[in-house]
Amino acid sequence: MKRQLTGEGERGAVSLFVVIFTALIVTVMTVSFIRLMIDGQRSASDADLSRSALDSAQAGVEDAKRALVKYRSCLSGSSDPTTCASLVATLPTDKSCQVLQNSGIVGAPADKEVIIKQSDGDEKLQQAYTCVKVEINSDDYIGTIDQDKSRIIPLRGVSEFNQIRIKWFTIDDLANPEDRIDLPALSSDPSAGFELPKQADWPSNQPALMRTQLIQYGDSFTLDQFDKSEGGDSNSNTLFLYPDQVGAKSYSFLSDGRRSASSGLLRSVTCDPNFSKETSATTGRQYACETIITLPKAIGASSEKQRTAYLNLMGLYRSSNNFKIELLNSSGGVTSAPNVVKFGGVQAVVDSTGRANDKFRRVESRVELDANTFQYPTSTSNTSAGFCKNFFVTDAAAEYVKGDDDC
Repeated sequence: MKRQLTGEGERGAVSLFVVIFTALIVTVMTVSFIRLMIDGQRSASDADLSRSALDSAQAGVEDAKRALVKYRSCLSGSSDPTTCASLVATLPTDKSCQVLQNSGIVGAPADKEVIIKQSDGDEKLQQAYTCVKVEINSDDYIGTIDQDKSRIIPLRGVSEFNQIRIKWFTIDDLANPEDRIDLPALSSDPSAGFELPKQADWPSNQPALMRTQLIQYGDSFTLDQFDKSEGGDSNSNTLFLYPDQVGAKSYSFLSDGRRSASSGLLRSVTCDPNFSKETSATTGRQYACETIITLPKAIGASSEKQRTAYLNLMGLYRSSNNFKIELLNSSGGVTSAPNVVKFGGVQAVVDSTGRANDKFRRVESRVELDANTFQYPTSTSNTSAGFCKNFFVTDAAAEYVKGDDDC
C-alpha cells in the first residue's frame, strides 16, 4: 500500500534543508572569521618579531661602532696599549661572524651569538645578533649630500691610484619611484659655454650638477704651490659635471675650465636616459650617471703614492643626492679596464644579522672612520688689492649702520 506525502511532510523536509544550509553557512563564516583572526595575530606577531630582529641587528652595528672608535683611539696612542693589543690585531683581519667577541668588545670568543639584554631576565625575550662582520677597507665610498652642501672625502687607498670613478643619482632620488629620469636636450654644448637654468626651472627628476674639487699635496709642499699648475702636476682643480644625454666617459682634472679662457666650465657626463625603477631592476644599474676622472700628480710628490688628497663634492640644484666614489688604478694602459683600489680606513662596512626568536634580519651600514669635522667654506673672496674687515658685537640693531667703512 503506497503512502502519499502530504503538504505538512513536504514543508518539514524543506525546513530541514534550510536548517542544514543555514548551519553550514554559519559554520563557514565562523571558521573564516577564526582563520582571519589567527592570520592577523600571526601577521602581527611576525611583524613584531621582524622589528625586534632588526633592533638586534642594529645593536650589532652599534657594538661594531664602539669597536671602531676604540680601534682608532688605539692607533692614535690615546688608549692603554695592553687593552688595545687584541683589538688592533683582530679587527682589521678577522672576517668571521664573531669578530667582536674575538677582539674583546663583547662576550667571549666561544660565544656564537650575543644576547641583547639590559637587565636580568631579558634573555627570555630571545633577542640576539648572530653575526657581525667588519670591513675597515671598503671597495667604495657611498653617501648622500644635501643641496649646496660640501662633502669632504679623503682619497686614501690601500695602494697607488690615479683615477676616481664618480656615480650619482639612484632610484631613491626620483620624485616618484615609478617615474623616469628627466634629461632635457641642450641647445648647445655645455663645455663650450652654456647659461645655467634657474633653480625653479631645473626638472625634479634631473640629476644634480656635481661640483668636484680636488685638493691634494705631495710629500714636500708650500702654500704658494696650492693654485699653481706645473706641467702635468697640480694641487687644486675643479670640474663641474653636467648630467646630459650625451657626454664623455672620462675627464682629467687638468681640464679645469677655470684655468683656460678657451673652454667653458661645464663638463657633460652621459646619464642613462631610460633610467627608472624598472630598467634598474633588469640591468642591475644602480646609478644613472657615471664618469671617470684622472688625477694629476701632486706638486712636490715623488710618486703617485706620495700624495694626501681630498675630494670636495657638492650637489647643485637638487635637495638630495646619492653618490658613490671608487678609486682606480689605470696602470694597465688604455686597452685594459682600470683596477679598483680599496679605500684605506676611510669608511668601514658593517654587516650585521640579528634575530628575535626564529626571525632574522640583516643590515649593512657604513661608518665614517675619518669624519671631517672641519667646516670647509663653500665660497671665498679673492682680490689683488688690500682686504679689510670690520667686526663688532652689539645687541642693538640700531647700532649697526650698513655701508660704513672704517678701514
